[in-house]
Amino acid sequence: MSDNGSDDELETAPGDVAFTPFHLAISKPALRAYLNTILVVLAGLALLGLAIVAYISFYYSYVPTRSFRRPIYLEFGSAHHPHGFASLSQELVSNQHYDVKVILHMPRTPTNTGAGNFMLDLQLLAPVDTVSPLKREVLRHERRPAILTYHSRELELVTKAAALPLYIAGLRQESEELNIKIMEGVEFARGWRHIPTGVRLELQSEEKLHFYDVHIVFTAQLHGLRYLMYNYRILSFIVLTGMFWAMEMAVAGIFWLTLSLLVFPESGPSTDKKNEDEPVRIKKEEDEQSDMSDTPHTFPTLSGQPPLRYSSPHVKEENTPAPPDNEVAVGEADDEDDDFVLDPTGAMRTQVSDSGIGTSMESSSGRPENVRRRSRQSGRGQQR
Repeated sequence: MSDNGSDDELETAPGDVAFTPFHLAISKPALRAYLNTILVVLAGLALLGLAIVAYISFYYSYVPTRSFRRPIYLEFGSAHHPHGFASLSQELVSNQHYDVKVILHMPRTPTNTGAGNFMLDLQLLAPVDTVSPLKREVLRHERRPAILTYHSRELELVTKAAALPLYIAGLRQESEELNIKIMEGVEFARGWRHIPTGVRLELQSEEKLHFYDVHIVFTAQLHGLRYLMYNYRILSFIVLTGMFWAMEMAVAGIFWLTLSLLVFPESGPSTDKKNEDEPVRIKKEEDEQSDMSDTPHTFPTLSGQPPLRYSSPHVKEENTPAPPDNEVAVGEADDEDDDFVLDPTGAMRTQVSDSGIGTSMESSSGRPENVRRRSRQSGRGQQR
């Protein structure tokens, strides 16, 4: 019978087995794991976006513009050579090598072709000084010669005759573009005062030269990490963004762990389970000193009398039938007659009181017995 009952208790209903995965899925540990996973995913996505923004900001602040050009508008006059200024914004950076060239778009007029060599004078100017704005410090100064390509008269006639339809259609002009490299590998020191913010170009020639337009071009010579970030942009984006994201996740994890340990300390699961299962116990304090009235004692009596015994009221007394008072053994009575001494002065009560018992129940219980014994002895004496 007991075996069947135990088997019934061990058996589980089919419905409970079917819903066991569901109960596990919605349990408190599972919900806590879901919440932690969602928080980690959201934090990871937010930090990934921050890493992308950080990489883009780092790219544009660290990698300079590879190449840029500025137009120079020349001023002509009889008292000076043609010259012009151009303003540079924040494209130039420190500790970076640059190549500087000037592009001259000149028509092939007889004056230009007959001028021969002419000089280009280039100056890189420092930022404007607030004390003397009209006077600017020159950071770099270079001079280079230039000349139009020479063509003989016969070759020039044949070339123009062959390209006559293009000239007529406006697809070609009688002009030439000169690219003069005037600076190579120029580098600027760190600090805004050492980075140029303007250029001045002067074209020096004995003849009155003709120009269509003039431009100055700065080209950065990238090296090291700047070269990799510029030429391998996708790979650099993936690697550096991943590094930024990993560092952010590591810092966030360390911060969260520290915050959890310092601000939200949690006790171990074993301790919690033990505290839950263990019943609440109320501590019972023992008395510092036991009560003298609760301690069993044995007190001496007069000769021939049984000693007085006091037992604690907390001790359970056995239900043993007590002998009747009127039944006294003959030998015991004879012994009492031999050892009986009259105590008219109450020495017995004094001795009992000196022993420290002092309870009314025992003293009252002992007095009738003494009275009965005395009455019996007096009766026997009269008979004798």
